[in-house]
Amino acid sequence: MRSWHWWILSLSVVGLLGALYLPFQKSLQSATREKTESQVQTGAATSTQPTPDSAQTTPHSTPSNLSPEAQTIYAQVNPAVVTVYSVQELGSGVVVRSPGLVATNKHLVQNLATVKVKTSTGELYEGKVVDFDLQYDLALIQLQNLDRPLAPVTLADQTTLRVGDRVYAIGNPNGKPGVLSSGTFLQTTQHGSLQISAGMLAPGNSGGPLLNESGVMVGINKGLLADKTGLATAIQPLHTLLNRYETIRSDAGTQ
Repeated sequence: MRSWHWWILSLSVVGLLGALYLPFQKSLQSATREKTESQVQTGAATSTQPTPDSAQTTPHSTPSNLSPEAQTIYAQVNPAVVTVYSVQELGSGVVVRSPGLVATNKHLVQNLATVKVKTSTGELYEGKVVDFDLQYDLALIQLQNLDRPLAPVTLADQTTLRVGDRVYAIGNPNGKPGVLSSGTFLQTTQHGSLQISAGMLAPGNSGGPLLNESGVMVGINKGLLADKTGLATAIQPLHTLLNRYETIRSDAGTQ
């Protein structure tokens, strides 16, 4: 009789553990999917960085090996693209508001209050991290003590890319500044990221602009997947972050 009771008790315990494990397994799978995309998002920044003083600077000129359309986009946007130096990584950024408000990736600036930023023409500034969005891997940097105002990139109101559309990226792949690459838009992922064709991004492209065929910024590049296709954050979360930051500044009476 005692063995019968123990057998019933064992079945009850097994059933209870199974009921508890199923939702836990689903939750773990969901968390793993989120973690996987989060991990690859950091893959487009390079940890083998030169220092700001030793890094090369691309002269402000349009490369001659580009198509006429790409040359136009490069001449239009490259002056707004910057190099961002954090403690362990080198990446890219782009001026989104004059005189010198820069958008980049949160994973690039990490938890730093200030970073070094170099313009496309070689001026080196200290940048103050003034706001960020962890969910979309975005950060805003205000350049300090500017010698001159920096012209911002043109931002799309929203991302309206269609599968197969031509897209462009400008950034610092492998520490080389001012490089333009092109490819195609593949899809919007289940987490809302823009997936672009393989070969467009490399370590160092993190934080740089993703551009449409008109040279208008439609996203911010942020990482690589295992198949070497790239990921970018769409433009809408950046508008939300900019609006929040500007509202806070306005409420505080900051000019």
